Amino acid sequence: MSYTHPPITGKMPSRILPEGTALVLEGGGTRGFYSAGVFEAFMDAGVMFPYIIGVSAGSANALSYISGQHGRNRQIVEYYVSDPRYVSRRNLLRHRSLFGMEFVFHEIPQRHIFWDWDMFSKQDIRFLTGAIDCVTGQTVWFEKNCLTPQIEAVMASCSIPMVSSIVRHKGYNLLDGGISDPIPIEKSISDGNSFHVIVLTQNSGHRKEAFTHKALLTLFYRKYPKLIEAMLNRHEVYNRQLDLCERLVSEGKAVIVRPLKPLQAGRADSDKDKLLALYDEGHKEGAAALEAILNIRGTQ
Repeated sequence: MSYTHPPITGKMPSRILPEGTALVLEGGGTRGFYSAGVFEAFMDAGVMFPYIIGVSAGSANALSYISGQHGRNRQIVEYYVSDPRYVSRRNLLRHRSLFGMEFVFHEIPQRHIFWDWDMFSKQDIRFLTGAIDCVTGQTVWFEKNCLTPQIEAVMASCSIPMVSSIVRHKGYNLLDGGISDPIPIEKSISDGNSFHVIVLTQNSGHRKEAFTHKALLTLFYRKYPKLIEAMLNRHEVYNRQLDLCERLVSEGKAVIVRPLKPLQAGRADSDKDKLLALYDEGHKEGAAALEAILNIRGTQ
């Protein structure tokens, strides 16, 4: 099949960190390209994690890392994030979604920038992506071996409330996994991991504030009271999980990688230059963090 850009073939990592080491990923829309830069540093060193868990943009950007496609996420920023088919108000008017889900998750990997599904499938790690069940208000976790090349579960995890349509997948009505598990550290701990590399997309000191427009939520989601409840409580969950991450760092059980410079890009930013700068910052800071990670965990 012919692609717009020369395909980048995936590569297997040269080393996998010891069992019990987890990579925990926050979302953040296009701000999540910071995380993609961090992954680039991990690929530079040929390092892979045995366990990766993410929501929203965190899980979406991890796909290219797991497939070992060095530079693929950067190509997406360089060539397509400024395209109105990627993110725009026009999408919202035409398709009831700010992000062009069909374009992002199907057209780009199938026509423009090759995604190496075969290499992704061969990677012998555990990868989980989470989306909120609109009926129960709880996170549904989808394992790597349950994903298909259509990656519906990852698409669901990236579907932002009120600016994206509900995704119906495997009998669930799903939306953004960042609502119920914005920093999925608790799930990682419950799965038995003892050391966590946590990639955040907000600066140090950020705290989530309460969403105060309950009437608006009721207008959109009156059929889903548990979803409304989860969205109203999201700030409490985020701040609790953030506190837990920082406590783990103080106990020597985690490393946090997050932007050091004041953020210039927002959740739905389509400014290529801003996002490339954020990506490059992530690349630099991921490389700096990796030395500490390897000193703590070693390789196998």
